[in-house]
Amino acid sequence: MKPKTFFSVFLLLFILIPFSSGAGDKQAAAISHKGPVVFFPSTKYEFAPVVAGVIVRHHFIVQNKGDKTLLINKIKTG
Repeated sequence: MKPKTFFSVFLLLFILIPFSSGAGDKQAAAISHKGPVVFFPSTKYEFAPVVAGVIVRHHFIVQNKGDKTLLINKIKTG
C-alpha cells in the first residue's frame, strides 16, 4: 500500500470510529424512550389482481411499544 493511501485509510478510520460507537447509544435511547411509540409489523400489502368493482380489504396492525397512550388523530391512504 502506498504511504499516501495508507495515511488516507488511517485518517478515515480515525474519523469514523468515534462516530460509530455512538450508534448503539442512540438505539438504546430509542428503546428506552418514554411515551407512545408506534410500531407497524407490516407497512405494505399488495393485492392480487381483482375484477373491477370487487371490494378488497386488508387490515394493518398498529402496535404501541411505548409506555403512554398512543393517539391516532389522522389516517391517510396512499
